[in-house]
Amino acid sequence: MNAHDTGFVYIRDLGNYLDHKVNVLGVVLEFSLPRKSRGTDYVSTLKLIDESQQSPEFSVNIFTKTIDHLPHVRSYGDLILLKNVTIKTYEGQVSGVFYKDSSSFALFDGTPSTEAVLYQSSPRFLLLDFEKDFISHLSQLFDAVQFSSGSSEYLLKLKNIPEKTCFDLVCKVLHISYDAHKDVWMLFVWDGTDVPPLNLHGKLEDEKQNPLPLQIESVPLDHNILRQFQPIGTVLRIMADKTHENLDKHFRAVGKWVRLLDVTGQISSGIWHGFLKPSARVRFLSDDNNVVLDLHRDYNERIFENNGHLPQWSKSSHFLTVIDLEDITFITLMDIITNAKLNASFCCIVRVVASYPSEADDFRSPYCPSATKMRLTLEDPTARIHAFLRGDEWMKFFDGSPIDVFTTKLNMLLGMPERQYGSNDGEFSRSPPWIQCCIEVKRSADGRRKRYYICSTRIVTQ
Repeated sequence: MNAHDTGFVYIRDLGNYLDHKVNVLGVVLEFSLPRKSRGTDYVSTLKLIDESQQSPEFSVNIFTKTIDHLPHVRSYGDLILLKNVTIKTYEGQVSGVFYKDSSSFALFDGTPSTEAVLYQSSPRFLLLDFEKDFISHLSQLFDAVQFSSGSSEYLLKLKNIPEKTCFDLVCKVLHISYDAHKDVWMLFVWDGTDVPPLNLHGKLEDEKQNPLPLQIESVPLDHNILRQFQPIGTVLRIMADKTHENLDKHFRAVGKWVRLLDVTGQISSGIWHGFLKPSARVRFLSDDNNVVLDLHRDYNERIFENNGHLPQWSKSSHFLTVIDLEDITFITLMDIITNAKLNASFCCIVRVVASYPSEADDFRSPYCPSATKMRLTLEDPTARIHAFLRGDEWMKFFDGSPIDVFTTKLNMLLGMPERQYGSNDGEFSRSPPWIQCCIEVKRSADGRRKRYYICSTRIVTQ
C-alpha cells in the first residue's frame, strides 16, 4: 500500500516538503507531558515512526488552545493521524508543527484490527473512509514488533538514583494523585530495586518540634491503595512541575510500564523523591520489552533467594541488635503496614532515623521504669513508621543500661559520629546502621489506626 495514494507522506520523505502542510500517519513512541507553553497555548511534543523510517524518529510539536485538545496517548503502539502539519527543520532534523487554527489529529488504538478504532480527535478532524484501510494496515504491519525503548545513555535504576542530576527511568506507574497542600501532582513508580540509604542532617532535639515526616506526600495514602503496591522495592514519589496540569485526566500510564525521561533525583528530610522537569517525556513500553523483562528477572531472583525481603543495602551478618526469637522470617515495613493482622509480631531490617525523646533524662524515671516510653522512627527502602518502646521492652532493648551506657547505645543506634557522643549541640551528619527489629502491631486506643511497638529486640555491643 502506497502512502502517496492515500494523501499521506512517509516520514522518510518529509524533508522534501519543507514549509509545506502535509498529512502524516505514524506510531507514537514518545510524548511529552501536556503543559502550558510560554504563551497562551498548551503544548505537547510527540515522536513518531512509520513503515518507512524508524530512526531517527519524527518529532512534532502540537499547540492547542486548551489542554483537553492536546493528544493524550493511552497505550503502547497507538497511532496518530496528523493533518495539515507544517514541516520544518530544527537543529538539522526534520520536524513538524501542529497549528491550532489549521491542523487536526486523531488517535487510534494500536492493537491490530481490521478496523480503525479511534479514541480521541481534535475538533476539526474528519476521518475519510479510504484512510481507515491505511490505518488498519499500519497497525497490523507493526504487530509483534518491539519498538525502541530509547538509548541507554541516561537510563538508571532506582538503586542508582543520583541527586540533582537528570536521568531516565524505566518503571511501572502504580498510582497518581494530587497533593493539595503542596499544589503538585505526584506519580508513584516502582522498578523492583531499593533506593540507597541516606545520611540524616540536623539537630536531634528538632524531633520534638519538627519531627521527620513519614512520607513525602502531605497526607498518607489510603491503605487500599498501599495494598496494591509491591511490598519489596522502593515506590518512588515523583513530583510533576507545576506546568503539568490535571495529570490524572491526561496521563494514561497508571498500571503500565513506561520510560520516564528527564527525571531529577531530589532529597527531602532524608527521603528520596523525583521531579519531572517541564521537558519531561514518556515512552510506553510493552510487557515483553527487553529492559522490562530484565527488571522482572532481577526482581524474581531477589524475592526467591533466601531473605529476599531484606533491603539490598543491608547484606550484613553483623547487626547492632538481635531478636530473641527462633525461626525468624524477615519482611519489609510495607508488608507490615499493609498486613491486616493485629496483635501479631513481624521481623524486619530497618534503620532508626530519629528518636523522641533523644535525651535519657527527658523520659526515664528511675523510680518508675514501667512508665518509660520512647518513640523511634524506623525506615527501610519501602516505608517509614513510628514504633514505640515502653516498659520492660525498653529495659530489654537497652539491656537496663545505666544512663551513660544508654546514651552511647542510643548514639550508635542513630548513627551519630563519635565526636558528637554525649552532645546534641550543633548540626551534623549521621548514618544510622541497619538493625534487626521485631515489631508488634496493635490497634490504637481509639480503634481508628494501628500502632507499632518494638519487642523481643535488644542492642548488643562488642
